[in-house]
Amino acid sequence: VLIEHCRTVVEDALQRGEPIAIANCIGVSSVLLDRLMAGFFTSEPVFEAVHIAMLTLNSLTASGTYASRTLANVDQNLLVADSAHVARLTCLTALQRSRPMGAYDTGDDDLKLAVLTKMGERMRQLLLVPSNLLGGGQVSQVTMRNKGGYPTPPPNSRFFPLWQSASLSRCCPPSFQCTYPDLTSVDEPDRAFVVALMADIHSMLIDKRRDIREEAVVVVVSLLQRRRGIMSELLITDIRGEHRMETVDLMNRGGFG
Repeated sequence: VLIEHCRTVVEDALQRGEPIAIANCIGVSSVLLDRLMAGFFTSEPVFEAVHIAMLTLNSLTASGTYASRTLANVDQNLLVADSAHVARLTCLTALQRSRPMGAYDTGDDDLKLAVLTKMGERMRQLLLVPSNLLGGGQVSQVTMRNKGGYPTPPPNSRFFPLWQSASLSRCCPPSFQCTYPDLTSVDEPDRAFVVALMADIHSMLIDKRRDIREEAVVVVVSLLQRRRGIMSELLITDIRGEHRMETVDLMNRGGFG
């Protein structure tokens, strides 16, 4: 019931809320992500968390939506990066939760299929990172860069409340430790996402259900199109044999080309 109420509030805020309310939608998704990673929720609430995160991301990135029209360019750039980060982690965690958790757990293939389908539909938005969104000018004047390259507004700027509201980890007291990494601590967040997703998706490419295999292929094809460099590093490697180096090329000679 609580998650359904969260969804209703988020939908309302994305359709008519002020910028701070839109930022809070990302913050709500980060709270759900934190509880999801902590092991809470059954399959239906897990997918609700995915839906809320993806709904927020789509509202921020699709042209013509209320949220994209309401936010100024700098506000939108800052919030999209956080929204994509939360959505990526939510999808990855949901996929892991769909797998069998023990000897007597069969997993949830329907949840797996639903999450894969969502990811295939929104891969472009999921791969948005600060380097794609941020340029010079006004942004560089109002932000400070952390190790991960993510721009952090100074506390005295008008952007700071939006940035702080977009993640539970920036609002909670020091005594509380979030279960997910904040975007400010992640180097190359899109690369981390692709590597983690490819580690999980292998079993789905050989799943007993055809629809799951097909959706897994859609996801892999999208990754090949949008992050070919990263995929090349994962699928092409040199292995030292007894007398010589041998190149294993799964991208061009293993069906991924």
